[in-house]
Amino acid sequence: MAENAPTGTPSTDRWLGDALPDIKLTKAQSRVVDALVVNPKLASYGDVTELAARAGVNSSSVVRTAQALGYRGWPDLQRELRARYLVHISNTAPLTHRVEVRSPVHDSLTHDMENLRLALDSVDPQAADDAVTALCAARRIAVVAQGSYSGAAVVFSHLAATMGYPVTFEGRAGVHLASLTSSLGPGDVLVVFHLWRPLKHLTIAAQLAHQAGATVIAVTDLKSTDLARASHHLLLVPSEGVYAFQSATASTSVAYGLLAGMETREPERVKAGIERTSQFWEDLDLYTN
Repeated sequence: MAENAPTGTPSTDRWLGDALPDIKLTKAQSRVVDALVVNPKLASYGDVTELAARAGVNSSSVVRTAQALGYRGWPDLQRELRARYLVHISNTAPLTHRVEVRSPVHDSLTHDMENLRLALDSVDPQAADDAVTALCAARRIAVVAQGSYSGAAVVFSHLAATMGYPVTFEGRAGVHLASLTSSLGPGDVLVVFHLWRPLKHLTIAAQLAHQAGATVIAVTDLKSTDLARASHHLLLVPSEGVYAFQSATASTSVAYGLLAGMETREPERVKAGIERTSQFWEDLDLYTN
């Protein structure tokens, strides 16, 4: 098991949430699921052979169990389990680092390098291409996010608007989010940037936009959630940080990737948009001499 795995013991009847669907499994697969439920840290940080030994099955049974549960394989399932494990231990863990560090800044950089490497596998290229297609064709693009993890959403919204796309960013909840969501319909796109614990109002906003005929794009770290199910295009990103907070590095990189895809698809539109925006900046005398 990873030496730097955080400590904590989330309730075994809560930590998995709906990550494991209620489906018929073989006896060997049921033993794997039982091992996942009662061994949160092992499920989140152990390798496939450790889990197989704990369940009393072979490694291939672990892989087949993950696939039977709707995941591409064990790494895909473990990413989901780890994200949920970190959410639940955060409820009782102090806001201090949970791993041994030598240099906080360099260890954070190293950890995010690993997050970006994992994102190469977790982000489905077809889902990303389809998201770019939807964004380019959108009558209107609404972007929503909350709290400190809205950084990637702000970057995407600002630069997409600079490129000439009709973008609105909403970082507030309540009536503000309701007003924006109620205006969406066919031809519109709702982009949800959401990490960490699932927020009810963002999930409901995605569901309502979907029901109204808008296309929903979600950049998130959890695959088995109501938000993910409400999304037409799901972009899964790793978000584990070195300290108590999640990392938004991979989601920010995805934001830049979507923008690059939009520019590649519509270079003349983007060129005209940037030139028009730049002229406004000049007219407003924004720069120092």
